[in-house]
Amino acid sequence: MSELRRDPFTGRWVVIAEGRSARPNEHAGRPPRAETDPNCPFCEGHEDRTPPETVALRPGGGAPNTPGWTIRAIPNKFPTFGGSGPAGGGSSRGLDFRPGRGVHEVVIESPSHAPAMPALSPERLGVLFRFLRDRVRAIEQVPDVQSVLLFENWGPESGGTLWHPHAQIVGVPQVPARLEEEQRRFGEGGPCLLEEVTASERRHGSRVIVDEPVLTLSTPYGSAHPYEMRLVPRQHRASFGAATDEEVAALAELLPASLRALEAVQPGLSYNWFVHGGGRATPATFHWHVEVVPRLVRPDGFELGSELPVNPVPPESAAVAIGAALVPDRRRNSRKR
Repeated sequence: MSELRRDPFTGRWVVIAEGRSARPNEHAGRPPRAETDPNCPFCEGHEDRTPPETVALRPGGGAPNTPGWTIRAIPNKFPTFGGSGPAGGGSSRGLDFRPGRGVHEVVIESPSHAPAMPALSPERLGVLFRFLRDRVRAIEQVPDVQSVLLFENWGPESGGTLWHPHAQIVGVPQVPARLEEEQRRFGEGGPCLLEEVTASERRHGSRVIVDEPVLTLSTPYGSAHPYEMRLVPRQHRASFGAATDEEVAALAELLPASLRALEAVQPGLSYNWFVHGGGRATPATFHWHVEVVPRLVRPDGFELGSELPVNPVPPESAAVAIGAALVPDRRRNSRKR
Protein backbone atom coordinates (compact mmCIF):
# COMPACT_ATOMS: atom_id res chain seq x y z
CA MET A 1 0.00 0.00 0.00
CA SER A 2 1.13 3.55 -0.73
CA GLU A 3 1.58 6.15 1.99
CA LEU A 4 0.62 9.81 2.22
CA ARG A 5 3.23 12.05 3.85
CA ARG A 6 2.94 15.72 4.75
CA ASP A 7 5.91 17.97 3.97
CA PRO A 8 6.65 19.69 7.31
CA PHE A 9 7.79 22.91 5.57
CA THR A 10 5.06 23.49 2.97
CA GLY A 11 2.21 21.51 4.53
CA ARG A 12 1.64 19.72 1.21
CA TRP A 13 0.81 16.05 1.12
CA VAL A 14 2.73 13.74 -1.25
CA VAL A 15 2.14 10.09 -2.16
CA ILE A 16 4.93 7.55 -1.75
CA ALA A 17 3.96 4.67 -4.08
CA GLU A 18 6.98 2.46 -4.63
CA GLY A 19 5.10 -0.07 -6.77
CA ARG A 20 4.41 2.51 -9.48
CA SER A 21 8.03 2.23 -10.63
CA ALA A 22 7.31 -1.28 -11.94
CA ARG A 23 4.89 -0.08 -14.63
CA PRO A 24 5.69 -1.12 -18.21
CA ASN A 25 6.56 1.73 -20.59
CA GLU A 26 5.67 1.64 -24.30
CA HIS A 27 6.10 5.35 -24.91
CA ALA A 28 9.56 5.19 -26.40
CA GLY A 29 7.96 4.75 -29.84
CA ARG A 30 5.26 6.46 -31.90
CA PRO A 31 1.50 6.08 -31.41
CA PRO A 32 0.30 2.75 -32.80
CA ARG A 33 -1.72 2.28 -35.95
CA ALA A 34 -2.36 -1.47 -35.75
CA GLU A 35 -5.58 -2.53 -34.01
CA THR A 36 -3.84 -5.27 -32.03
CA ASP A 37 -0.52 -5.60 -30.23
CA PRO A 38 0.64 -9.02 -29.04
CA ASN A 39 2.43 -7.42 -26.07
CA CYS A 40 -0.39 -5.15 -24.86
CA PRO A 41 -2.24 -6.35 -21.74
CA PHE A 42 -5.29 -4.21 -22.58
CA CYS A 43 -6.03 -5.66 -26.04
CA GLU A 44 -9.00 -7.97 -26.45
CA GLY A 45 -7.97 -11.57 -25.95
CA HIS A 46 -5.40 -10.67 -23.29
CA GLU A 47 -7.84 -10.53 -20.38
CA ASP A 48 -5.70 -12.96 -18.38
CA ARG A 49 -2.89 -10.37 -18.29
CA THR A 50 -4.87 -7.88 -16.19
CA PRO A 51 -6.46 -8.04 -12.74
CA PRO A 52 -10.02 -9.45 -12.85
CA GLU A 53 -12.43 -6.87 -14.21
CA THR A 54 -14.70 -4.80 -11.98
CA VAL A 55 -17.34 -4.33 -14.66
CA ALA A 56 -17.48 -4.46 -18.46
CA LEU A 57 -19.89 -3.83 -21.33
CA ARG A 58 -20.51 -6.95 -23.41
CA PRO A 59 -23.26 -6.24 -25.95
CA GLY A 60 -23.36 -9.90 -26.99
CA GLY A 61 -23.16 -11.29 -23.48
CA GLY A 62 -20.39 -13.58 -22.26
CA ALA A 63 -18.51 -14.43 -19.11
CA PRO A 64 -16.36 -11.89 -17.22
CA ASN A 65 -12.67 -11.69 -18.18
CA THR A 66 -13.25 -13.10 -21.67
CA PRO A 67 -13.31 -11.48 -25.13
CA GLY A 68 -16.44 -9.81 -26.47
CA TRP A 69 -16.34 -6.57 -24.43
CA THR A 70 -16.42 -3.00 -25.73
CA ILE A 71 -15.40 -1.17 -22.51
CA ARG A 72 -13.74 -2.78 -19.51
CA ALA A 73 -12.95 -1.46 -16.01
CA ILE A 74 -10.20 -3.18 -14.01
CA PRO A 75 -8.23 -2.42 -10.85
CA ASN A 76 -4.92 -0.74 -11.64
CA LYS A 77 -2.13 -3.30 -11.31
CA PHE A 78 0.20 -0.56 -10.02
CA PRO A 79 -2.15 1.61 -7.94
CA THR A 80 -1.47 5.03 -6.51
CA PHE A 81 -4.17 4.35 -3.90
CA GLY A 82 -5.76 1.06 -2.89
CA GLY A 83 -5.72 -1.79 -0.45
CA SER A 84 -7.42 -2.42 2.85
CA GLY A 85 -4.75 -1.78 5.44
CA PRO A 86 -5.19 0.07 8.75
CA ALA A 87 -7.30 3.20 8.53
CA GLY A 88 -5.38 5.42 10.92
CA GLY A 89 -2.39 7.65 10.32
CA GLY A 90 -0.06 9.20 12.78
CA SER A 91 2.86 11.47 13.49
CA SER A 92 6.47 10.65 14.21
CA ARG A 93 8.77 13.50 15.35
CA GLY A 94 6.43 16.00 13.74
CA LEU A 95 6.24 14.08 10.43
CA ASP A 96 2.60 13.22 9.57
CA PHE A 97 1.60 10.16 7.58
CA ARG A 98 -1.52 8.28 6.49
CA PRO A 99 -2.06 4.96 4.69
CA GLY A 100 -2.90 5.32 1.00
CA ARG A 101 -6.25 3.57 1.13
CA GLY A 102 -8.61 4.21 -1.76
CA VAL A 103 -9.38 3.06 -5.29
CA HIS A 104 -7.40 3.17 -8.54
CA GLU A 105 -9.30 1.89 -11.56
CA VAL A 106 -8.38 1.68 -15.24
CA VAL A 107 -11.14 2.04 -17.85
CA ILE A 108 -10.04 0.40 -21.10
CA GLU A 109 -11.90 2.47 -23.67
CA SER A 110 -11.71 0.09 -26.61
CA PRO A 111 -10.81 -3.54 -27.27
CA SER A 112 -8.56 -2.27 -30.11
CA HIS A 113 -5.02 -0.96 -29.61
CA ALA A 114 -5.75 1.93 -31.99
CA PRO A 115 -7.13 4.46 -32.72
CA ALA A 116 -6.93 6.83 -29.75
CA MET A 117 -10.07 7.87 -27.86
CA PRO A 118 -10.73 11.10 -29.83
CA ALA A 119 -10.94 9.09 -33.07
CA LEU A 120 -13.63 6.68 -31.82
CA SER A 121 -17.05 6.93 -33.47
CA PRO A 122 -19.62 9.34 -32.00
CA GLU A 123 -21.77 6.41 -30.91
CA ARG A 124 -18.92 4.72 -29.05
CA LEU A 125 -17.87 8.00 -27.44
CA GLY A 126 -21.39 8.52 -26.10
CA VAL A 127 -21.42 5.06 -24.52
CA LEU A 128 -17.90 5.55 -23.14
CA PHE A 129 -18.60 8.83 -21.37
CA ARG A 130 -21.80 7.49 -19.81
CA PHE A 131 -19.73 4.55 -18.55
CA LEU A 132 -17.13 6.93 -17.09
CA ARG A 133 -19.85 8.99 -15.36
CA ASP A 134 -21.34 5.81 -13.88
CA ARG A 135 -17.95 4.58 -12.61
CA VAL A 136 -17.36 7.94 -10.89
CA ARG A 137 -20.77 7.52 -9.24
CA ALA A 138 -19.86 4.04 -8.03
CA ILE A 139 -16.42 4.99 -6.69
CA GLU A 140 -17.93 7.95 -4.82
CA GLN A 141 -19.73 5.38 -2.67
CA VAL A 142 -16.55 3.59 -1.50
CA PRO A 143 -16.16 4.26 2.26
CA ASP A 144 -12.49 5.34 2.21
CA VAL A 145 -12.96 7.75 -0.72
CA GLN A 146 -13.30 11.49 -0.08
CA SER A 147 -12.40 12.79 -3.55
CA VAL A 148 -12.59 11.24 -7.05
CA LEU A 149 -10.41 12.22 -10.00
CA LEU A 150 -11.15 10.97 -13.53
CA PHE A 151 -8.29 11.56 -15.96
CA GLU A 152 -6.54 10.39 -19.11
CA ASN A 153 -2.86 10.56 -20.07
CA TRP A 154 -1.83 10.59 -23.72
CA GLY A 155 1.69 10.58 -25.10
CA PRO A 156 5.20 10.18 -23.69
CA GLU A 157 5.23 13.58 -21.91
CA SER A 158 1.91 12.93 -20.15
CA GLY A 159 3.14 10.50 -17.51
CA GLY A 160 1.32 7.62 -19.23
CA THR A 161 3.09 4.37 -20.04
CA LEU A 162 0.75 2.42 -22.39
CA TRP A 163 -0.58 3.54 -25.77
CA HIS A 164 -3.78 1.49 -25.65
CA PRO A 165 -6.61 4.03 -25.11
CA HIS A 166 -7.63 4.09 -21.47
CA ALA A 167 -8.76 6.48 -18.77
CA GLN A 168 -8.21 6.18 -15.04
CA ILE A 169 -10.29 6.95 -11.97
CA VAL A 170 -8.65 7.44 -8.59
CA GLY A 171 -10.59 7.53 -5.34
CA VAL A 172 -8.48 9.48 -2.84
CA PRO A 173 -8.83 9.21 0.97
CA GLN A 174 -8.58 12.99 1.37
CA VAL A 175 -9.04 16.11 -0.77
CA PRO A 176 -5.87 16.91 -2.76
CA ALA A 177 -4.43 20.39 -2.23
CA ARG A 178 -5.41 21.79 -5.63
CA LEU A 179 -9.00 20.64 -5.29
CA GLU A 180 -9.10 21.87 -1.71
CA GLU A 181 -8.04 25.34 -2.88
CA GLU A 182 -10.62 25.31 -5.71
CA GLN A 183 -13.33 24.24 -3.29
CA ARG A 184 -12.39 27.05 -0.90
CA ARG A 185 -12.42 29.66 -3.68
CA PHE A 186 -15.70 28.40 -5.15
CA GLY A 187 -17.37 28.70 -1.75
CA GLU A 188 -16.32 32.27 -0.94
CA GLY A 189 -19.78 33.82 -0.79
CA GLY A 190 -22.02 35.04 -3.57
CA PRO A 191 -22.81 33.08 -6.73
CA CYS A 192 -20.71 30.21 -8.04
CA LEU A 193 -17.26 31.58 -8.85
CA LEU A 194 -16.83 29.36 -11.93
CA GLU A 195 -20.21 30.43 -13.32
CA GLU A 196 -19.34 34.07 -12.64
CA VAL A 197 -15.94 33.79 -14.37
CA THR A 198 -17.39 31.83 -17.32
CA ALA A 199 -20.14 34.42 -17.82
CA SER A 200 -17.49 37.15 -17.83
CA GLU A 201 -15.47 35.16 -20.39
CA ARG A 202 -18.52 34.93 -22.63
CA ARG A 203 -18.92 38.71 -22.51
CA HIS A 204 -15.22 39.27 -23.18
CA GLY A 205 -15.16 36.71 -25.98
CA SER A 206 -11.46 36.56 -26.78
CA ARG A 207 -10.81 33.30 -24.93
CA VAL A 208 -14.11 31.51 -25.63
CA ILE A 209 -13.79 28.82 -28.28
CA VAL A 210 -17.27 27.26 -28.14
CA ASP A 211 -20.30 28.59 -26.28
CA GLU A 212 -23.33 26.30 -26.46
CA PRO A 213 -26.46 25.72 -24.35
CA VAL A 214 -24.89 22.84 -22.39
CA LEU A 215 -21.11 23.47 -22.33
CA THR A 216 -18.65 26.32 -22.74
CA LEU A 217 -15.10 25.64 -23.97
CA SER A 218 -12.46 28.31 -23.38
CA THR A 219 -8.80 28.91 -22.70
CA PRO A 220 -8.45 30.07 -19.06
CA TYR A 221 -7.39 33.67 -18.39
CA GLY A 222 -4.61 32.42 -16.09
CA SER A 223 -3.50 29.49 -18.25
CA ALA A 224 -0.35 27.92 -16.84
CA HIS A 225 0.25 25.82 -19.97
CA PRO A 226 0.26 26.56 -23.72
CA TYR A 227 -3.16 25.75 -25.28
CA GLU A 228 -4.72 24.84 -21.93
CA MET A 229 -8.52 24.48 -22.14
CA ARG A 230 -11.46 24.29 -19.76
CA LEU A 231 -14.93 22.85 -20.39
CA VAL A 232 -17.68 24.10 -18.06
CA PRO A 233 -21.30 22.88 -17.98
CA ARG A 234 -23.96 25.60 -17.77
CA GLN A 235 -25.90 23.89 -14.98
CA HIS A 236 -24.44 23.90 -11.47
CA ARG A 237 -23.68 20.42 -10.17
CA ALA A 238 -20.92 19.58 -7.73
CA SER A 239 -19.93 16.19 -9.13
CA PHE A 240 -19.45 14.73 -12.59
CA GLY A 241 -21.22 11.70 -11.13
CA ALA A 242 -24.38 13.85 -11.03
CA ALA A 243 -24.08 14.98 -14.67
CA THR A 244 -27.20 14.45 -16.78
CA ASP A 245 -27.26 12.32 -19.92
CA GLU A 246 -27.55 15.55 -21.95
CA GLU A 247 -24.39 16.95 -20.33
CA VAL A 248 -22.52 13.68 -20.80
CA ALA A 249 -23.54 13.53 -24.48
CA ALA A 250 -22.32 17.11 -25.01
CA LEU A 251 -19.02 16.32 -23.29
CA ALA A 252 -18.60 13.13 -25.35
CA GLU A 253 -18.77 15.28 -28.50
CA LEU A 254 -16.90 18.43 -27.48
CA LEU A 255 -13.97 17.03 -25.48
CA PRO A 256 -12.79 14.60 -28.22
CA ALA A 257 -13.31 17.32 -30.83
CA SER A 258 -11.17 19.75 -28.85
CA LEU A 259 -8.45 17.10 -28.51
CA ARG A 260 -8.50 16.50 -32.27
CA ALA A 261 -8.19 20.26 -32.79
CA LEU A 262 -5.19 20.35 -30.43
CA GLU A 263 -3.56 17.59 -32.47
CA ALA A 264 -4.14 19.63 -35.64
CA VAL A 265 -2.51 22.70 -34.04
CA GLN A 266 0.38 20.82 -32.42
CA PRO A 267 0.83 17.44 -34.19
CA GLY A 268 2.14 14.67 -32.00
CA LEU A 269 1.59 16.49 -28.71
CA SER A 270 1.14 14.80 -25.32
CA TYR A 271 -1.68 15.91 -23.05
CA ASN A 272 -3.67 15.16 -19.92
CA TRP A 273 -7.34 15.83 -19.37
CA PHE A 274 -9.07 15.48 -16.02
CA VAL A 275 -12.39 16.12 -14.34
CA HIS A 276 -12.60 18.17 -11.15
CA GLY A 277 -15.70 17.39 -9.13
CA GLY A 278 -16.44 14.09 -7.41
CA GLY A 279 -16.42 12.44 -4.01
CA ARG A 280 -18.33 12.78 -0.76
CA ALA A 281 -16.10 15.66 0.42
CA THR A 282 -17.08 17.80 -2.60
CA PRO A 283 -19.25 20.66 -1.29
CA ALA A 284 -22.48 21.75 -2.97
CA THR A 285 -20.84 25.10 -3.83
CA PHE A 286 -18.42 23.32 -6.20
CA HIS A 287 -19.04 23.19 -9.97
CA TRP A 288 -17.65 20.20 -11.87
CA HIS A 289 -15.57 20.93 -14.95
CA VAL A 290 -12.94 19.43 -17.27
CA GLU A 291 -9.43 20.74 -17.78
CA VAL A 292 -7.14 19.88 -20.71
CA VAL A 293 -3.41 20.36 -20.16
CA PRO A 294 -1.11 19.98 -23.20
CA ARG A 295 2.40 18.92 -22.23
CA LEU A 296 4.40 21.01 -24.69
CA VAL A 297 7.03 22.56 -22.41
CA ARG A 298 9.01 21.19 -19.48
CA PRO A 299 9.27 23.39 -16.39
CA ASP A 300 12.75 24.81 -15.79
CA GLY A 301 14.54 25.47 -12.52
CA PHE A 302 12.85 28.84 -12.01
CA GLU A 303 9.38 27.36 -12.41
CA LEU A 304 10.14 24.40 -10.14
CA GLY A 305 11.80 26.55 -7.50
CA SER A 306 9.20 29.32 -7.50
CA GLU A 307 6.07 27.34 -8.49
CA LEU A 308 5.40 30.24 -10.86
CA PRO A 309 4.54 28.80 -14.30
CA VAL A 310 5.71 30.57 -17.45
CA ASN A 311 3.34 30.20 -20.41
CA PRO A 312 4.83 31.19 -23.81
CA VAL A 313 1.45 31.13 -25.62
CA PRO A 314 -1.15 33.75 -24.59
CA PRO A 315 -4.54 32.09 -24.04
CA GLU A 316 -6.13 34.57 -26.47
CA SER A 317 -3.83 33.33 -29.27
CA ALA A 318 -4.44 29.73 -28.25
CA ALA A 319 -8.23 30.21 -28.48
CA VAL A 320 -7.94 31.55 -32.04
CA ALA A 321 -5.73 28.64 -33.16
CA ILE A 322 -7.83 25.93 -31.54
CA GLY A 323 -11.06 27.48 -32.77
CA ALA A 324 -9.78 27.60 -36.35
CA ALA A 325 -9.04 23.87 -36.20
CA LEU A 326 -12.19 22.95 -34.28
CA VAL A 327 -14.80 24.41 -36.63
CA PRO A 328 -13.96 22.26 -39.69
CA ASP A 329 -13.42 19.21 -37.48
CA ARG A 330 -16.89 19.44 -35.96
CA ARG A 331 -18.40 20.08 -39.39
CA ARG A 332 -16.79 16.89 -40.72
CA ASN A 333 -17.86 14.81 -37.74
CA SER A 334 -21.43 16.14 -37.78
CA ARG A 335 -21.79 14.59 -41.23
CA LYS A 336 -20.82 11.19 -39.78
CA ARG A 337 -23.72 11.18 -37.31
